[in-house]
Amino acid sequence: MTPFLRVLSRLVPTAPVAAAIVAGMVGAATMIGTVPDGAAQAQQAPAPQAPTQQAPAQQGAPRTAPGAQPHAPQAQPPQAQPAPAQPQPAQPPKPPAPKKPDDAQQQKLDAWKAELDQIVAALQRNSLNDRALADLRNRTDAIKVQANEVVDSLSPTLQGIEARLKQIGPAPENEDDNAESEAIRQDREQQQKALADVQGRVKQAQLVMLRSDEIVKQIGDRRRARFAQELLERSRSVFDPTLWLSTLQAVPGLINAFGLLLGDWLRLLAVRGMETTAVFGGTLVAIFAVVALTRRTLIRLTVRESDVAAPSLLARSAKATGIVAFNVAVPVVTIIAVSQALEAFELSPSRVSALLTALAFSLGSAASIYGLGLGLLAPGKAAWRMLPLRDGAAQGLQTILIGISVVHGTGIFLTRLLDVLFAPVTSIIAVTGIVALIDTMLVMIALRTLAGALSGDDETAAEGSAPVASDKPRSVFWRWIVPIAWIAAAVTVTASAIGYVALAHFMATQIIRAGAILALLYLLLLLADELLISVFRPQTALGHMLTRSMGLARETVEQIGVVLSGIVRLLLIATAALLLLTPWGVSSDDVMSQARTAFFGFKIGGLTISLSTILTGLALLAIGIGVTRGIQGWLDTRFLPRTRLDSGLKNSIRTSFGYVGVVLAVMFAFSAAGLDLQNLAIVAGALSVGIGFGLQSIVNNFVSGLILLVERPIKAGDLVEIGKDKGFVRKINVRSTEIETGDRASLIVPNSSLISGNVKNWMHRDLTGNAVVNVGVTYDADPDKVKEILIASAKGHKLVLPFPGPSCFFTAFGESSLEFRLICTVGNVNDSFGVESDLRFEIVRRLREGGIDIPFAQRDIHIAQLDHLRELADAYLGRPLSSLAPRPPVEPEKPAG
Repeated sequence: MTPFLRVLSRLVPTAPVAAAIVAGMVGAATMIGTVPDGAAQAQQAPAPQAPTQQAPAQQGAPRTAPGAQPHAPQAQPPQAQPAPAQPQPAQPPKPPAPKKPDDAQQQKLDAWKAELDQIVAALQRNSLNDRALADLRNRTDAIKVQANEVVDSLSPTLQGIEARLKQIGPAPENEDDNAESEAIRQDREQQQKALADVQGRVKQAQLVMLRSDEIVKQIGDRRRARFAQELLERSRSVFDPTLWLSTLQAVPGLINAFGLLLGDWLRLLAVRGMETTAVFGGTLVAIFAVVALTRRTLIRLTVRESDVAAPSLLARSAKATGIVAFNVAVPVVTIIAVSQALEAFELSPSRVSALLTALAFSLGSAASIYGLGLGLLAPGKAAWRMLPLRDGAAQGLQTILIGISVVHGTGIFLTRLLDVLFAPVTSIIAVTGIVALIDTMLVMIALRTLAGALSGDDETAAEGSAPVASDKPRSVFWRWIVPIAWIAAAVTVTASAIGYVALAHFMATQIIRAGAILALLYLLLLLADELLISVFRPQTALGHMLTRSMGLARETVEQIGVVLSGIVRLLLIATAALLLLTPWGVSSDDVMSQARTAFFGFKIGGLTISLSTILTGLALLAIGIGVTRGIQGWLDTRFLPRTRLDSGLKNSIRTSFGYVGVVLAVMFAFSAAGLDLQNLAIVAGALSVGIGFGLQSIVNNFVSGLILLVERPIKAGDLVEIGKDKGFVRKINVRSTEIETGDRASLIVPNSSLISGNVKNWMHRDLTGNAVVNVGVTYDADPDKVKEILIASAKGHKLVLPFPGPSCFFTAFGESSLEFRLICTVGNVNDSFGVESDLRFEIVRRLREGGIDIPFAQRDIHIAQLDHLRELADAYLGRPLSSLAPRPPVEPEKPAG
């Protein structure tokens, strides 16, 4: 493995897995390609069990000597001439082409079973390390994936055979019955044989998958048990004097070993010659020059101006993220480039490569801690700070983080260096223990500084913090992260003191690692939120394109940004959780395998649930509904307006197309999701009783809506009257009908009420209607003259139809007037109210011109016991009521001068 891959295997947890997969593929290809010569010849030789009539001639043929030329036909003329006289084979063998795919699948299944047996045998060894167990796990997962592909590939074939058998039908009960032809019987037997063969291979593949799951579980248990055993293994305490004495005694040997390592490398340079050394030196100069130029450019891009008073949250988070990436990428990329250069010039022995790997890993860890502190705290630049801290607290916390980065990075390098130098175990225990202890003490100081600054109790935390959402850091840190970190630090110190150095080293590393991951998560969450929300704004270029080109509303564009921000937040949180749990035994392979199983299908009893098929069905449902809405829009805007159909029939056609389209979309979605419509019908029949009782009203309204669309006693646009309510039908929905009343209110009426109740439809047959005006005149008026005035007023209106003509009726002798009723016909019932108003104006005008009055109600009121009421008023006032005469008004005084 090259140093570059080794560096990636340290930095990225999935790189060893990828390397192992590549190595396994190469090994498999080597095993397949290196077939022994004898086996190859045996495969190419003809089968001895199929003799032909040419055998006598072949028996008489002499064998070629080892040194003779086999391609000289002149040496054997007698054997070449009788060949045409030989008869042709009577029955050539059947071509094995149709059986080749089946045989190939069976060979794969047998090979997978044999490989699983080898993996189970390998698991019996106790000397397997974690890397070997991971390789076995990868091999098992690969077998499971391939077996699943076989099952998926055979599923359509199996369904086709079952459909053909269902079409052929079962065999007759009486075998002597001649009702079935021989061809049908042979087809059934052939299909049953093919069904048994396919089912057998499917069951074998499923058995391979089940066994793979069992092996994966066994490997996982083995790795967790090994992890716990190594972690809880007790050694010597960090405070044990003998440990440090043994370490000091080993120091001269380690220095000597390091000197020998450098000496060997320098001698390797000398052996390569001055030309190689010069070219390598020039390459290093070029690498450092490129890195220096890149570093200068990145510094210029990530600089935070001090004169900016209030930068936006997007600018602060983007600059902070750039600073973190810059501080991590520059040293790591430099070391990787140097390692690649050494590899290219063949100047990288295995131990030097391991040393460079340790240096890259240690520099990456230290740079990430330093970069996160610099990006979040922004010492001396309160306006750019991502946490609500004062300058003093931020500067102090940054100093502590620098110490943690130096100690932690140095510890990583020294630990790997001791492994390279084959140092004694006591030296490794001493270095890891003291580094873990120092890291933990620095973490405790950082926690105390951060907690005091966020709570406001510390003297360094006061006014002047950056305007970042301070409630979130306080609540999260105070309630969860800070207490958990304190507990973990206490456990680390205790473990170092009592001799559990491996546990202490692991806990200290995980505390720093978790802090870095959470800090980076906080930074990326802010950046993702602000970036997506700012990009998906109507004022931006993307927002203008979405609103103008795609016709989306401004609110919809902003909602897209919020939804995408939520999705990115979930992905970031899930990734951070996986990174936090990976060192504790939660393997990324396990998580990905479970996610893949959940996405592509898992079984609950006999039911297979697949998220991918569900999403496919939902996508088809959305597409079907979209196509249905498109057809409805085309009918509304293009086709139906060019017909002579009335608006109600147009609405019925449009609604019917909507129902049919939705039903078809649901059927296609169910079929794509793997649901059999026959089984669905059975389930619907079983639930019909419950639906009849529980959803009786909804079903009744739905059926009533269908009746309204088909029978059309009421249609959209009709003027209807239901009880005391009167209005126009606007829309007939699945469950109810929307009616707009005269005061612009929406009346929602269940469809069943329109079918079973009494409804007055003013526009059922046509649009004509009557305008009715009631008029009362005085008793001394001439009725004939009143009739003429009313008829003339109606005939003079342009909206009154001449046929049937207006009519006037003398309806009653009222208490104070003679009552007449004018009835006329209008072409559109919607105009009746306006026509009635116009006629009233005209009638009043003409009656006044003719000297005919419209009386008002007259009443004679007689008050009984009026004298008794007058006596009561005099007694109450103390003087006669008649003495209360109104006083003259007092005139205001005029101002002097």
